[in-house]
Amino acid sequence: MKPTWIILILLALTPCVFATEDIVLRRDDRNIHLSGDVVVEASDGGVLMLTADGFLWAIQPQELLTRETSRLPFKPHDARALSEQLLSELPADFEIHKTIHYLVCHNTSRPYAQWCGSLYERLYRVFHNYWKRRGFTLHEPNFPLVAIVFKDQRSYEQYAASELGDATQSIIGYYSLHTNRVTMYDLTGLESLRAQGRSNLSTREINSLLVGPETERTVATIIHEATHQIAFNCGMHQRFADIPLWLSEGMAMYFEVPDLTSSRGWRNIGAVNRVRLSEFQARLTTRIPGSMQELIQDDSFFKDANLARAAYPESWALAYFLIRSRPQQFLAYLQTLSHKQPLGSDSANERLMDFRSAFGQNLEQFENTFLRHASRLR
Repeated sequence: MKPTWIILILLALTPCVFATEDIVLRRDDRNIHLSGDVVVEASDGGVLMLTADGFLWAIQPQELLTRETSRLPFKPHDARALSEQLLSELPADFEIHKTIHYLVCHNTSRPYAQWCGSLYERLYRVFHNYWKRRGFTLHEPNFPLVAIVFKDQRSYEQYAASELGDATQSIIGYYSLHTNRVTMYDLTGLESLRAQGRSNLSTREINSLLVGPETERTVATIIHEATHQIAFNCGMHQRFADIPLWLSEGMAMYFEVPDLTSSRGWRNIGAVNRVRLSEFQARLTTRIPGSMQELIQDDSFFKDANLARAAYPESWALAYFLIRSRPQQFLAYLQTLSHKQPLGSDSANERLMDFRSAFGQNLEQFENTFLRHASRLR
């Protein structure tokens, strides 16, 4: 799932020409010095700044202390510079495992970091290929994709508390729109394995530990969050744009079905998500007619724990239906959403207009077709 983040609602947003600027802001009783590109500027003086480490900072006008244009050109950190920053931020026992697109910063075993890097690279490759074959060509990320892997749940929770608060105990991994990083902990239970004298697992042994119905959902969560990271870095969505949560979450659930049986392919991409299907079909008899329209136009269903139990499986079912049965219309819808600018805010009517433009005006008829399709899935 997505973590909670604060999105500032800035009025009269106007995209501005990228320029490197130095900003000092006051937040949490301390001064913060930033240098980067101002991506969006509001008429009231609020800004959204992208820094060289990939962070996006939403800054309210009252937080700004100083702002100056720098003569130095803005340059995103390369893998080396970003690795140095990560190691300076985290405890001394952290190391970097580098892959083609990822920096896995970890204090767990090297084989587990390698396992994570391999999993992420496979997902990256199949995600790009999947959408390229369907007419949506993604681009390479502007920054190395960062995954932080803690050796145990306790240290992960301590680190994640600043972003997730009390939810850390129920979330085993997350992608942050602010930091652009995926954060998680070792799913093999490394600390307990060390107590048993079994800490030096090979990647093959790690894979065998994480294959099976008892671990499928934990691995699926990590894939889910990594899917968000790819989508927000390769041109499908823009961070802090008003992307409907049903679409963002439905897309991640579509890809979260793990395939740990192959070192190269991913045969389960687009397979029926049995967990989400079961959850959705179990609610069909009590489902309120018109729920689809509410889901499309309003993200609040995901912010209430009780409503979210229905919103997530319905989002998967709707995304599955659209990708499989309306591929061209879904592609057009994705293209529309990919042009949404950061910190914009669409009304409920605007969201419905985007959906109707892609899939047709009669939402009641569309919903009935969708429900018939979903009820027949096995």
